[in-house]
Amino acid sequence: MKNVNSKEVSVLVSGPFNEPFDYVLDDKNTNFSVGKIVLVPFGKRKIVGIIIGGGTKTIPERKLKTVLQVYDLEPIPKPSIELLNFLASWYCVFRGLVLKMILSPLEAITSPDYEKVYKSNFPNKNEINEIEEIKITYKRKLVLDFLLNLDIGKSQNDIIKQTGVSKAILKDMTQKKLIQEKKVYKAQNLDSCFLKSSKENKKNYDFLNLEQKCAVDTINDSIINTKPDCFLLDGVPGSGKTETYFEAVRTCLDQGKQVLILLPEIVLTPDWEKRFFKKFSFAPLVWNSVITKKKKKKIWLTALNGTAGVIVGARSALMIPISNLGLIIVDEEHEQAFKQEENIRYNARDMAIYRSTRSSAPIVLASATPSLETFYNAKRGKYIHLTLPKRATGATLPHIKLIDLTTHPPDKGKWLSPLLVAEIESKLNNKEQSLLFLNRRGYAPLSICNSCGDKIKCINCDTWLVEHRSKNLLVCHHCGFSRTFENLCKKCGAEGQIKACGPGVERIQEEIKEIFPKAKLIVLSSDTMNNHKILNDTVDKIKNNKVDIVIGTQMIAKGHDFPNLKLVCIVDSDVGLSGGDLRASERTFQVLQQVSGRSGRHAKKEEDKGVVLIQTHDIKNPIINAISKNNRNEFFDKELMSRQNANMPPYGRLASIILSSRLERKLETFSLELLKSAPIFKNVKIFGPAPAPIYFLRGRFRRRFLIKSDKNVNIQDVILNWTRKVNLPNHIKLTIDIDPFSFM
Repeated sequence: MKNVNSKEVSVLVSGPFNEPFDYVLDDKNTNFSVGKIVLVPFGKRKIVGIIIGGGTKTIPERKLKTVLQVYDLEPIPKPSIELLNFLASWYCVFRGLVLKMILSPLEAITSPDYEKVYKSNFPNKNEINEIEEIKITYKRKLVLDFLLNLDIGKSQNDIIKQTGVSKAILKDMTQKKLIQEKKVYKAQNLDSCFLKSSKENKKNYDFLNLEQKCAVDTINDSIINTKPDCFLLDGVPGSGKTETYFEAVRTCLDQGKQVLILLPEIVLTPDWEKRFFKKFSFAPLVWNSVITKKKKKKIWLTALNGTAGVIVGARSALMIPISNLGLIIVDEEHEQAFKQEENIRYNARDMAIYRSTRSSAPIVLASATPSLETFYNAKRGKYIHLTLPKRATGATLPHIKLIDLTTHPPDKGKWLSPLLVAEIESKLNNKEQSLLFLNRRGYAPLSICNSCGDKIKCINCDTWLVEHRSKNLLVCHHCGFSRTFENLCKKCGAEGQIKACGPGVERIQEEIKEIFPKAKLIVLSSDTMNNHKILNDTVDKIKNNKVDIVIGTQMIAKGHDFPNLKLVCIVDSDVGLSGGDLRASERTFQVLQQVSGRSGRHAKKEEDKGVVLIQTHDIKNPIINAISKNNRNEFFDKELMSRQNANMPPYGRLASIILSSRLERKLETFSLELLKSAPIFKNVKIFGPAPAPIYFLRGRFRRRFLIKSDKNVNIQDVILNWTRKVNLPNHIKLTIDIDPFSFM
């Protein structure tokens, strides 16, 4: 990292700021690296920031404030600073706010727990014997002999315990340059997982099939030669993508480098962690929203000083300043969860690709159903396409059948076709498991008054309240508002007239209980699996065949391998087919394909192969037909052609401007003012302002602009030049969303 040989330094501070501020150091003779973390005065506050260069010399030195503290930490690595600058520029956000994400948790900086670690300056005994002029005393010799051949050094406490020397002797030896002193985070385990991987757990990968071995060898070449290649690891569900990239992780650890693995949701983490520990005999460092600040502090510090071997986490883990990054894995790369939709809107997958290029580290995008953008880039040769066409267990792909609900409808008041019920019964008789998939939580998505027709809505949002009968609650899935369910219409006063419309997983559970009263059921949704222990125990029960029928939402669709699961039933495949936005078809296809892949993953014989039943009212729908034929590429090619004809991503570019306010009329007035100042650019179209599909959300009214442009247009400059022309009132919030995923 570049040194700053200047008394004046330029500091980017944490907060809503884009430009750095000049400060003065109180020691003229000290060189500080770019990326060094500092505490500076800012108005009446003290704020943390990083040095990004020498001062601008635009302000007289006597007027500059002095840096209050230079923290005794490794500097933020250059690739993290480059990511900060690029992310802020691409997504039109303040650099200081991105820095705030990188410097979180702040406690790791302001109150780290350190210990001193010492390492010998002499690599062998002969060199130690040749330094008589420094007068090697008996105790100094003890220390040097103890540290001999220890690449990672030993802590001060260990040295004192083993040799009996004092702290004063270690300090004196450091001053005489006999040993090196380094401060490291106290909770760090000096027996590095790099060494554990290569020395204790070295294995070949003969258990992999030919396609897996080829993929591993290709990725390993890029790791060893520090090439920032981007790989699409594209395999059918059950093809062993995780085992494949685990071998690449092993290679990276053998090279003494760090690994970052991004998973879309924390619910995938517990089962994934077990597989990792079984493979490597040590636990990865897990980073997500539910871990304690103390654990985050440990992970952040060990990542910065280079001793954290493997970090796995949700999208925010991308912001950890990893100093020696050698490999990035983005598992289930197509998942919408990688796009942050609140505060700073960014796509962690796309930024991970940029981070890999700045770190000269390869990145693996793993998925059974890649996003269209990733599939397109692989077709163009921008990404290296690695395919795993067979299940790793040798099992054949499941037999997929469509159930036409117009021909074989459920009984009145029911949701399951007799054909589907018969297939579940067959699996129960064979002591095999069934999974019923419905991506709707609760009992019913809508409650309506039979007397006056009033639909029960949230008080904060333009959305229906979802009935959760097990808790006797009506809940808004957008803002979290809830109230006790009462069978009384608040509009017309009619009693006993509230009717549940449509099914949720609780309603399907009720129907299954009625049909199969002796079957052991379990519901897997975010409402029932609200902590890791419950989820872990539930997954273990399913794997150990203690459950007959699983009813689940999207959280069951990916990442799980249930050996005895032979039947997958998709209760309502039509949900999402007409979502009205760019990615509705793509998302529906992905989730249905993923959940279908849970069936028969270990069936070796043709007669034992898994079965997938898809209930639909739209038997000719191209998405449903593509899934039934296992013809993913045909669907993707058609979808890409449709996007190309409309000049939509990945062929064109999209951005949104979302305006929100608690004052509806003032919001409408301002949105029209913004429209008047809209620029006219070639190959740029501006649509709106239109009320957002969810117009009233969390107590605020919302209007949207959609900006569409050709691929070569700098859409960020267009938007910034436009929005800076108007003064934003205090009551209006303006949010820019580059490459939007949600159009709500």
